Amino acid sequence: MLSFPQDPMLARPVPRLPEPTALDGGCVYEPKLDGYRAMLFVDDDGCRVQSRRGHDITAEFRDVADAASQHLPSGLVLDGELVVWAGGALDFGEVQRRLARGGAPRLRGRPASFVAFDLLEAAGTDVRTSPLTIRRQLLETVLDDAPAAVQLCPQTADVTIAREWMDDFAAADLGMEGLVVKGRGTAYRNGAREWLKFRVRDTVEVVVGGVSGAVEAPGRLVLGLPDADGTLHFAGTTTELTPRQRAELGVLLRPSERSHPWLAESRSATRWGGASKQQVHPVQATVVVEVSVDSSVQDGRWRHPVKLVRVRADLTPAEVTVRR
Repeated sequence: MLSFPQDPMLARPVPRLPEPTALDGGCVYEPKLDGYRAMLFVDDDGCRVQSRRGHDITAEFRDVADAASQHLPSGLVLDGELVVWAGGALDFGEVQRRLARGGAPRLRGRPASFVAFDLLEAAGTDVRTSPLTIRRQLLETVLDDAPAAVQLCPQTADVTIAREWMDDFAAADLGMEGLVVKGRGTAYRNGAREWLKFRVRDTVEVVVGGVSGAVEAPGRLVLGLPDADGTLHFAGTTTELTPRQRAELGVLLRPSERSHPWLAESRSATRWGGASKQQVHPVQATVVVEVSVDSSVQDGRWRHPVKLVRVRADLTPAEVTVRR
């Protein structure tokens, strides 16, 4: 059986939805769920759950692991997303709260599900070199009678249907981020960023390098983006954070003993209207967040404060896309 953990195959963002012939073998389109990337390893001893970064998070998602070990055949490695449904929409915050709680059963809220979109191993056989169409057929067979805790991700080769999904996602606010596009003739390549992702909303992952107010309860964030050499540069600031966002970030951010050179790129980082008198405190550039942005860019920076969407605890600064 494949060793635990495995590096997942990744997607790179694209500005437009790819046409059907854009990738090897033709394109298929899948919803990009607002969840937490994970893998399931099912063998005779049960099921282990792996995070995108290779951590064992079985305890945090014991309900998913138990369902998989009881209902799925041994010798499987599945790739997918861990999600929690709440009121007909995906609740990414509840997924993060599970991780923060360390899997304490008495603190669990709503049940989680694993939405599988790829297969690395079936019946103990490594199928990563098989084309996606074959892996998908095997995945559909494996999950034909799966419990609700393990679901099959929808997929279509019809770009018209994919665009309809995009419209439906945006209108219903279900927690679907967009679409992932894959080549039907492609193999599964660990760590390769060869899938494509197109988002419903215009969001960007950025690195936090400073805050206004106290580090343990930040008022706003100072944001950085890397260039082609990996050097961070000032990119903008956020709007005022909500109390919940302050609490969430306050436990993740760590003060920096010295200011980052990129914080000095623009003195505007310290002038935020009513927050102009608040001091900017540098923090260690280790936390990645996702922000909602507009097209108002000047000299590689957003002219207006951007809105924090969520913390991306599953990403490292090295995985943040370089600025153009």
